Amino acid sequence: MRIAPMLLALLAAGCAAAVPEEEKPRRVVLSEPAPTPGPKAVPPPPDEYVQDYRDLERFSGRYVTLEGVFGHIHSQHGVLKLDSGLLVYIPHFDIFRRGDDWMKYVGRRCTAGGILYTFTKPEIEGYRGPSLEIRYFDGPGD
Repeated sequence: MRIAPMLLALLAAGCAAAVPEEEKPRRVVLSEPAPTPGPKAVPPPPDEYVQDYRDLERFSGRYVTLEGVFGHIHSQHGVLKLDSGLLVYIPHFDIFRRGDDWMKYVGRRCTAGGILYTFTKPEIEGYRGPSLEIRYFDGPGD
């Protein structure tokens, strides 16, 4: 009699509905690591909205791309003069473009991308206003 309940349990287990092939979880193996997304570039603010440094404040700490006329301080730091006349400093541009004759960009229209900071750094002489932690630079002829 003990065999009958075990036989009945085996029959009940065997009659359970099978999980369709589509519903079974699959193991996905990537041959290469998934790419890490880069920082999203915030489109440069329209020039008519950026008239003073307070207008740049809303972009502080974000990745931006700026376009303007390139200049320098003491052949060490870069300065990007926007069309509105605002200056955005690029500290230690000489280290960023090491090995390049970057003085050829002075006075020419260039594009720079990076994280914008609006606080000032008084430890560098002649360095006042917002700065760009540069990640990208494109000048004429690049």
